[in-house]
Amino acid sequence: MKEVQLLGATGSIGTQTVDIIEEFPHDFRLTAVSARDSVSKIVEIGKRHDLDTIVMAAKHRSTIEKALPETTFISLEEGGLETVARDGRDAVLVNALVGSAGLTPTLAAVESGKDVLLANKESLVVGGELIKKAMKKTEARIIPIDSEHSALAEILAGNRIEDVEKLVITASGGSLRHLGKDELAAVTPKDALKHPNWQMGAKITIDSATMMNKVFEVIEAHHLFDIPYERIEAILHKESVVHALVHFKDGNVHAHMGAADMHIPILTALQGEERKPYRSLFDLARMGTLHFDPIDHERYPLFDLGLAVAKRGGLHTVTLNAANEAAVGLFLAEKISFNEIETLIKKALDHFQNDNHLTLKKILAHDQKVRKFIEDIVKQKVKTK
Repeated sequence: MKEVQLLGATGSIGTQTVDIIEEFPHDFRLTAVSARDSVSKIVEIGKRHDLDTIVMAAKHRSTIEKALPETTFISLEEGGLETVARDGRDAVLVNALVGSAGLTPTLAAVESGKDVLLANKESLVVGGELIKKAMKKTEARIIPIDSEHSALAEILAGNRIEDVEKLVITASGGSLRHLGKDELAAVTPKDALKHPNWQMGAKITIDSATMMNKVFEVIEAHHLFDIPYERIEAILHKESVVHALVHFKDGNVHAHMGAADMHIPILTALQGEERKPYRSLFDLARMGTLHFDPIDHERYPLFDLGLAVAKRGGLHTVTLNAANEAAVGLFLAEKISFNEIETLIKKALDHFQNDNHLTLKKILAHDQKVRKFIEDIVKQKVKTK
């Protein structure tokens, strides 16, 4: 039985991971979970599973210890995420956290030799170089949960990476794809959170609408598969049926197709080499026509900007990610407009210099500087109104 530690257990990916574990109770055992404040959901999970460890904000200690006295509580403030990531070497770590907060536990797990099933793409966006160095030392693996990267891994299994001409990942275009750029100024968070195909968390849904999510996925593919940026493409595909394609040097093109259901890549990551039986809602004949288009670079300006930053690498990618996280948070809080996400990211990239000599300490410190820079701009704007 495979032991599973789950960071971000109450979010979209976390909840669906619990679904899969409960569907295959003889194959997987949930041993540790984390969340920040979703006490009732964690208690429910704890009552259904024989958990060893729960990580939450310290203020919830008494409530959790009373409800689940047999389970060890470690607070986030005490470094609970990193503790779980380093403990239980025979377990796999599912990192379903949102944002750069996922980097430290990903790195800790890989340094300890533990395989990481990664939904937290920001780990590789801001710390890909550090993670890959650690992987070489310990031979730990990063197994992608993102639908596109899971699809690429499925296609590449049994093939030689040197035979690959290019990788292609698809993008739905997001919740606002029906709007022209001049119509985006009036968009509300409620509008932007209505993704047409996928059930996702708030932050990733907004990233999908700006196409920043696709930038992060290109960076992720670069690190996961050791392919240069020049040989990774993204195309628009509004139906989200084809998740990725691989062009091989001999002219063959392999495409991965499937339902827009994140349970499938989660199960794929968990199951290893033995394929488990799982319901399929996929019926290509009923779907009819599929559409593919190049990305409209005027409509999605952050895509080109993000790729330019990715190619420069270093601390600039940390600036990009931190500015984006801060700006998206401010938009969701209705403190800025949708179009100001792009404006704030550009201001941060113009303000902070790059540095290609990265350490974890430097990344974490810079992340906080960028967030404060963005927040200060918005505060100043409010004062001058």
